[in-house]
Amino acid sequence: MRVFALIGALAIGLSAAPAAAAADRFSIDARDVDLADVIRLLGARGDQNVVADGSVKPQRVTLRLHDVSFDEALATVVTAYSLQTHRDGRTIIVGDSASMNRRFPDETTAGATQTAVFSLAHARPDDVVVALQGALPQGTVVVGDRRTGSVLVTANPQAIGRARRLIAAFDAPTFGNGGTITTASLQLHNLRATEAAKSLKGVVPDGALLPEDRQNVLIVTGNTEVQTAVRTLLAGIDGPGRQVMFEVRVADVQPVNDQTNVGFEFAGAGYGAAGGSVGQFPYTLTKSSIVVNAQINALVQRGRAKILAQPRIATLNNREASLLIGSQYPVVTVNQQTGYPSVQTIDVGVRLRLTPTIGADGEITAEMHPEYSQNVWTATTATWPRARLR
Repeated sequence: MRVFALIGALAIGLSAAPAAAAADRFSIDARDVDLADVIRLLGARGDQNVVADGSVKPQRVTLRLHDVSFDEALATVVTAYSLQTHRDGRTIIVGDSASMNRRFPDETTAGATQTAVFSLAHARPDDVVVALQGALPQGTVVVGDRRTGSVLVTANPQAIGRARRLIAAFDAPTFGNGGTITTASLQLHNLRATEAAKSLKGVVPDGALLPEDRQNVLIVTGNTEVQTAVRTLLAGIDGPGRQVMFEVRVADVQPVNDQTNVGFEFAGAGYGAAGGSVGQFPYTLTKSSIVVNAQINALVQRGRAKILAQPRIATLNNREASLLIGSQYPVVTVNQQTGYPSVQTIDVGVRLRLTPTIGADGEITAEMHPEYSQNVWTATTATWPRARLR
């Protein structure tokens, strides 16, 4: 029944076309009608050659227009359903915005598709393209050109105007426009130039910093505001870093049973000085007026102990340091596709990773990750090294 009702509605519109053409204004009341049929009905009521392009997607629409001209009715439908028009002689082609903007990018008639080029002074084209695609009407063609630093927009005049206003906001300078652009080389004393540029990325405009590690200088290009900002930030991050030195003793202890007394004991100064013990830590750690003597209690009743190494590790504040006391075993693997072998190494032994944090009062807190691995490879059990981790 709905199909017959639709055919009847269109037939009535077509039969009334000559009278509507004389009056130039008409009214349309369509319910649950295909969008392409509505476009054809507008052409019939306005006595115009209108063709629905193949890009018009099938969809049912409902609309009511009262006392409108053909141009007003067509503009309303085009705007409401993200369509675009192209005039070819006496024929008007109506299609999807994305398709029409690509097929007919430059139109001379009023209200048709246009292409505008916007040159950027501060923002990157890729960033502006992403922002515009989410803000402009669906079907608008936005292309960024890195080579020229510009953005191309193809759309109707209303979308072009909106793109112009948005680009003016996106391309605003991070710093003021005043002042002469100059270039200065800033010598760094403690921080590497590449690390300084990475730390300042996002704070100053793109392209304003050029690191030179060979001479450890940071080249800054910008106006007075940029130069002042970079100098102020470098003064805070280019200071000497505080260092921490750890003295490590690696002991090999073989307890006899579970009751063997092995571990650490912390006490005041002089603890254990009388009898001494294996692996005793002979240094004192001071904090204010408190003296602490850390003694490694490696003296066992029925066991053995051996000091394997006594290394020192120095690292900066909040920088991880690692230590390996052991060996590296090669592992040869063959690529199944190419047949070429490759060699990798695995670390076996005692590994220690630590990260110190120095507080404002000089107190040191260290995050430590000890690891012990043992090679359990034998010729009878495997053909490559095997490590057991603890």
